[in-house]
Amino acid sequence: MKNSILLLLISTAIFSISLIDDDYASRIKVFDEYPVPSDENMLFYIQKSYNTNTVVYAANIDTDGNLNKKEPILVFWRRYQEQGQKRELKMMERSFGYGVSVKPIKNRPNSYRFTLVSLKDMDFIITLDKKGNPQVATMINNKHAHIERVYVIAEHVSLLPKIFSVEVFGKEINTHQPLYQKFNNKE
Repeated sequence: MKNSILLLLISTAIFSISLIDDDYASRIKVFDEYPVPSDENMLFYIQKSYNTNTVVYAANIDTDGNLNKKEPILVFWRRYQEQGQKRELKMMERSFGYGVSVKPIKNRPNSYRFTLVSLKDMDFIITLDKKGNPQVATMINNKHAHIERVYVIAEHVSLLPKIFSVEVFGKEINTHQPLYQKFNNKE
């Protein structure tokens, strides 16, 4: 009986893991036709279903090798629909779409908690590793993860796009296993 229960638990765990991997594996293909940004200190990026322009989130490292205290995260466009040039976000884009709200973490130098304006349900932490490299962590499917990229399924019908869903891709911090989570618009 104990062996049967143990076998059932193991097979359930393996099946659950394979479902997550299958979701990740099938959905990661949405990025196949998109350019991949390679900006210095890039943390992650957002791409959308209606064009290849990409929003990049990068660590803002000061001359001392620390995160900039006033603005630890830089957010900007890579305008791939044009010549791939960098462009700052407009005020409306920062306020309603891609901006960040950042707060220092008390008693943890070079560590900040932040949220995205458009993904308020997810908390992120940016810090520097022992070598001084920036890293960002969050929770994906209730697991500690490094976020890599986000895909937004939307339709650009007016000044602001109509968002249908947001898909988050990353890797589990300890195992480096791929993680995926989809957020559907509640409207």
